[in-house]
Amino acid sequence: MKIAFVTPFAPSNEGVGGVVTALAIALSVNHQVTILSARGPRLVGTTVRQRKVRTIGGPGLLFDLTFFLSSTLMLWWSRRKGRQEFDIIHYHHHGYTLGADVTTSHYCEQEGVDQLRHQPKDRPRNPFFYRLIERGWAWLEKRVAGPRRSKPLIVLSERMKRDFMRHHHTPAGKIFVIHNGVDCTKYSPDNVALYREEIRRRHSLAQHDQVVLLLGIDWVRKGIAQAVEALSLLDALPVKLLIVGPDDPTPYQELVRSRGVEAQIIFAGPTGEPWKYYAASDIFLLPTVYEAFGLVVLEAMATGLPTVVSREAGAAELIQDGRNGLLINEPRDSAEIAAKLESLLKDSVLRRQLGEAACITALQQTWDQVAHRTVEVYRRVLTNRSG
Repeated sequence: MKIAFVTPFAPSNEGVGGVVTALAIALSVNHQVTILSARGPRLVGTTVRQRKVRTIGGPGLLFDLTFFLSSTLMLWWSRRKGRQEFDIIHYHHHGYTLGADVTTSHYCEQEGVDQLRHQPKDRPRNPFFYRLIERGWAWLEKRVAGPRRSKPLIVLSERMKRDFMRHHHTPAGKIFVIHNGVDCTKYSPDNVALYREEIRRRHSLAQHDQVVLLLGIDWVRKGIAQAVEALSLLDALPVKLLIVGPDDPTPYQELVRSRGVEAQIIFAGPTGEPWKYYAASDIFLLPTVYEAFGLVVLEAMATGLPTVVSREAGAAELIQDGRNGLLINEPRDSAEIAAKLESLLKDSVLRRQLGEAACITALQQTWDQVAHRTVEVYRRVLTNRSG
């Protein structure tokens, strides 16, 4: 089967680009896979092909629009010339392209907009222009994922499926749930011996410090503010909150000062090596108010970290509360987050048990399994096309 993946940033080690890269490599074992993207390094050591999509500007509205137009025109011109280059065109982005046979949505735009409307006034908020763009994508999402949708839509969780059916009345028969996978050779408990001391020295962490890790982008949605507030309720414990990601920490500095936790918060900045930070930490935290899936949760679990995750994350579907992780019922409740963290910080046996069970769960979520389920969707498309 000849498969085209269309996505702006790939190959990559993170985000949507990371998912596309891992899936493309898994599929390339038995299929011919081409990635059409605007940016990304060359993939070496694989049979995955790459083709550049022309765009204007850096990440932002102009970039998204030109990628949308350029990728659509490339595929249209290919078909117009009568070249049957691809059996399946699979689009991955928060927008959509015309002509795709299958689309994977990595985020329900309308649900994200609705959840962030409830952000308390005294906590950091995304800039107005950013929120305006989000509403624009939600408008487009409604137009292409509505009740008349005829092509398959892959989503990352049952929660996302419910969101699309509720917001856009997407036909249930057109939605396919396929959880993300994880590379358990890259994210492994073995990394602790390799990287723990390196990262702890880099950020001046003491041996006795218990480190809670929060890793990702879009900090307003991820729940950085409530994580900081939760930490202020744990002042009797030797705990540090290690925040890793590219967002600007400035909007959170006043909150950190007002809660008196300057010495306990570390803004580490972005990293291209997240596996090292999981290895250096003792607990993984994600108090997100909305997350379509949360690949970071699986990565932390694969490393053997006990995870404290909001039920609003799609990856929470893989967690049994108290068995292979802890679930937060109300991610805006800092006291609940603090209580979940305290139960782990005070009980090393519980941390070990949850971490070991989390690793076993992650081992079952391979990219080969994701590839197999994705091919089943492709075969439906080809069967309908021939019929």
